[in-house]
Amino acid sequence: MVYSFDVFDTLITRSTVTPTGIFAVMQRLMGDNGELDGFVKNHFYELRIGAEQVARNTYCRQGIEDVTLEQIYSVLVNGHKISPSQAVYLQSLERQTEIDYVYGIPQNIARLKGLVENHQKVLLISDMYLDADTIRKMLIKADPVFEEIPLYVSSDIEKKNKYSGNLFRLVKEKEHLEYHDWIHFGDNVHSDFEVPKSLGISCELYLPEQLQDIEKNYFKNGDSDAGKQLMLGAVKLARLRGEKNNAYILGCTIGGPMLCPYVKWLLEDCVKRGIQRLYFIARDGYILKEIADIWIRQENLPVFTRYIYGSRKAWRIPDTENLKNEITAIFEGAYKDRIFGLSDMADFFQVEEQALKEFLPEKLCDKQLVWNIPVVTIVLNSLLNHPDFLNQLCHIYDSKRKLLIEYLQQEVDVHDDKFAFVDLAGTGLTQEFLAKALGCFYKGKVKNYFYRLDQINNGICDYYVFYPNFIPHYVLLEMLCRAPHEQTIGYQKAESGDVLPVFSNVDAQAIINHQVPQFIEGAKQFAGIYEKVLNKNREFSGVINCILPYLNYIYNESDEILLDYFGDMPDMLTGREKQVMLYGPKLSDKEIKKIFWYRENVAPEYFYRGSSLKYSLLRCSGKQKRKIEQYKKFYHSPWGKFCRKTYTCFCGKSDFRTANVFDCIRQNIIIYGAGKVGQRFYRQITGKDKVNGIRYSSSVVLWVDRNYQEYQSEGMPVASPSEVIKHDYQQLIIAIAKKETADNIRKYLLELGVREEKIFWLRQ
Repeated sequence: MVYSFDVFDTLITRSTVTPTGIFAVMQRLMGDNGELDGFVKNHFYELRIGAEQVARNTYCRQGIEDVTLEQIYSVLVNGHKISPSQAVYLQSLERQTEIDYVYGIPQNIARLKGLVENHQKVLLISDMYLDADTIRKMLIKADPVFEEIPLYVSSDIEKKNKYSGNLFRLVKEKEHLEYHDWIHFGDNVHSDFEVPKSLGISCELYLPEQLQDIEKNYFKNGDSDAGKQLMLGAVKLARLRGEKNNAYILGCTIGGPMLCPYVKWLLEDCVKRGIQRLYFIARDGYILKEIADIWIRQENLPVFTRYIYGSRKAWRIPDTENLKNEITAIFEGAYKDRIFGLSDMADFFQVEEQALKEFLPEKLCDKQLVWNIPVVTIVLNSLLNHPDFLNQLCHIYDSKRKLLIEYLQQEVDVHDDKFAFVDLAGTGLTQEFLAKALGCFYKGKVKNYFYRLDQINNGICDYYVFYPNFIPHYVLLEMLCRAPHEQTIGYQKAESGDVLPVFSNVDAQAIINHQVPQFIEGAKQFAGIYEKVLNKNREFSGVINCILPYLNYIYNESDEILLDYFGDMPDMLTGREKQVMLYGPKLSDKEIKKIFWYRENVAPEYFYRGSSLKYSLLRCSGKQKRKIEQYKKFYHSPWGKFCRKTYTCFCGKSDFRTANVFDCIRQNIIIYGAGKVGQRFYRQITGKDKVNGIRYSSSVVLWVDRNYQEYQSEGMPVASPSEVIKHDYQQLIIAIAKKETADNIRKYLLELGVREEKIFWLRQ
């Protein structure tokens, strides 16, 4: 039995995404050649493709079925585009570029080598304008096994090709073969399958790597772009070398192309700045460090890397000297719309629920009461005005901060300023807290690398930002950077004296099950290949113009593979989750009905178990999408209102109730203000008037107003504000509409001796 193999895209392939991509690379490489005409240098890609077409029309006659490289360039010479000497230069450049940018296809080479080792007769057959010597060099670069295997090329003396079948006939004659003892293996449906099969040759068709839909969308009209050609070519090569599961493929396809340009840039930048030590911050920094280490080894860069365990939760520890302001700053960036009750607020402050209960009204501790943002804000301000609560926080945060500082001293080398931290995206707030902790033993400015940053402030940190563009779906970048370990929530002292990270123990197994490690391997495979491709010529750099098209495609297109991978990605959005949350999970019909039909006066996040409702909606079936449109259309109709009222009566009471400001009022109170707002509040809090169908019944210890005599004359039980100090009470409610007036009253009450934590301004 004889076995023959096609060569291009079967045994070897180029590191460009298409064969003509080599011409785009050549166009970039010839940029400094002063002898070539500017028109030729700027339009070589189109000229080279056109010259081959004309050459075939000119020379393929009277049984001649292919052309040579010399004949192709003769078209440009005869058309007075280039000189004969320039034609020699360009032919040499093309041959060398083909050799430089060739890669083997591992699984097919392995099959060929197995046949050779079993002493089977193997032949190589190719339709190609390149000469056999150049093709041989390309093959040997891929693997030495090709050094002695017979090679038949359509551009040789006989000028016969596979397309017509004549090259197979020529090989049969020269090798003295019989068609029925012959098996051919190749990738072209016509030339490698239909034609040889018609001759009686057994055939096997190899399906080469194809562009994914996201790549087709990006590559449109970009075939002459060398950067796109090489980037997508590296993706193709990476996909050829690893597992055939979706996670690995997406790591090659999306993870590598979107993250490698950032890593390449930051490595080049830190070398330029003399930065010698890079600290990659968990968890986003895990895959970034893996890629960086590949490139540092391959390029022998003078850069040391270290992975450092940290997170918003572990590092955003307020300084007790500026406690209120720093907690408020953390609160603003801490997904306050995801705080629904006592448990969530306790997690935010990093205290036990029981420790928080004693500082809150009993009603707010009800597990079935859902806090909204106004209530959350009221609770926060109330707690931050309570000295006993602040003292507890100081004790907790001091111990956490001490461990953080010890951990940083243990992990970060600050003997000089030649170090920087590497992160992915954010506001920079976490780095500000990190810098303050480092300030205990390092007095310089802390340097930070970011893929993107929401804002850049001049402060105690320096920020070097790779992509200072507005990225509407930047959270998807974080989906690319999942690490195969849990979130860091703090630190603890080991018996050895080392400070070790403490993990959340929530999503590690879910991340493994989601095949994140395979995704990382795909990105690393791309990184290793891409670095070699770029290293051939320093003129090429990482392609960044894929970032927005890729993100927009992932977020807006109904690509099932992408939707499933990103939608089902474990996502610790707030860092406070106690169970696995997915980024954009599929919605059940019941969830859709609760979110779009029954939900009233509560954020959709309360019913939604993911991070991105919009992404979940992309995953809905056509039937579900039509149902959602119906819900939206009739939501405010009488029928919609009736359904929600019925649901609340029969289901809602056992499900949840949305909190309001009255749930923040304690039992024994003093009311300050007897105007319209004060009178309405008095009726509501004493149960005379209902609030959203609920009757409250706090005990009013005292009702005061500066115009108390006027109100007494009207028969109202209003006293002088000076009476406040004579009574015991839990809260003093300022029932005044204007904030400025309320602030002045607060100052007066403080001067009177009222404790700040008891003063509460009712916003109505």
